[in-house]
Amino acid sequence: MNKIKQYLISIFLIILLVNNAYGFAGMTANKSTAQPDLINSTESDQDIVLVQNLIEVDTVQLKSQNKLYVRETLIFSNGGTRNFSGFLRTWVQDGAEGIRVGKIQMTMGAMPEPIVWKQNGNIISWQDFLKSNDRLPPLYIVEYVLPVEPKGTFSKTKQYSKMFLYPTLITKKPNSIVLKITPDKEESAAIKDDKGNSIASSGNPREEDNSIIYGWETPQFNEMNIAISSSTVTPSGIAGYVILGLLIILIFSYPVIRKKNEKIRALEEKIMTSLKRKETVEETAGETGGEVVDETTELSPEPVETVGEDTEFEGKTREELEALKDETLSKLSELNKEYESGNLLDEEYEELKKSNQEKIDKITRRIEKP
Repeated sequence: MNKIKQYLISIFLIILLVNNAYGFAGMTANKSTAQPDLINSTESDQDIVLVQNLIEVDTVQLKSQNKLYVRETLIFSNGGTRNFSGFLRTWVQDGAEGIRVGKIQMTMGAMPEPIVWKQNGNIISWQDFLKSNDRLPPLYIVEYVLPVEPKGTFSKTKQYSKMFLYPTLITKKPNSIVLKITPDKEESAAIKDDKGNSIASSGNPREEDNSIIYGWETPQFNEMNIAISSSTVTPSGIAGYVILGLLIILIFSYPVIRKKNEKIRALEEKIMTSLKRKETVEETAGETGGEVVDETTELSPEPVETVGEDTEFEGKTREELEALKDETLSKLSELNKEYESGNLLDEEYEELKKSNQEKIDKITRRIEKP
């Protein structure tokens, strides 16, 4: 039995190599005049076995039309004692278009002939005659195309499904399944069964020309689902998306940054104005040589000695230093409120806080200097 099977497969592959064009190129009617023996025949398909099912899925041939080209080659065998005269069936995916069915006899120089078929939902069927225990059963070829609607933003996926059990043949799965995928560049295929388990590795994949071929003997799965994916963005394209994303972030964050910067500038200007006002008071005091009174505080004429590193407070009385310290403490309090309100960045807050705290420390040392 194994020798017969190997013989059938060898002839099957030879015919595939000879007849591997799209459509039935050169299709003519079979000139055989042999008449089937209908006397010793049955319509029951209980002894019909799908010996081998070759499925070819090509994503390249009809790429410009955004379609998948699918070609199936089937070998049915009649293992019963009576000839079979009835319907053979196969399953096609929803949306199959341009369906063609043909038949090739396993004899040298045989030409493919078209077969009249009918469709009921996903089932394609045709009537034919199979001899009992025929060592050279015919090949049946089913061709169709599937419109593709790629899904995804960063990757596009093309879907193909195939059912092998009911209602293709009532209770029998094919003895052998061969899958040939011809993908486009940068495409990869994921193959799963009806339970969602990956079956790609169990098919012992091998590369042949621009195709990948898988094979399963006595397959345990009832259904095959193929997802052919391709990346739609190159590394340079990804970099472009990153740059675009950063620009979008900058555009939306600009009003917030600008608002914070304006508040920071206003706070700095307020501080500088206060300092300039104090400098003006000091200059006026130097020119008149008399008692100078601040706008808010009456200052004592009692002078305080100069301390080396705090020369900026030279000539100020204790009361002036106390007033300046209170003013700086007020600024520090305002600064804390601005920060808590979220109007200052961490770095800016720390820098201004440090500057004011250092000034307070200097004033304190100056006041406490004996």
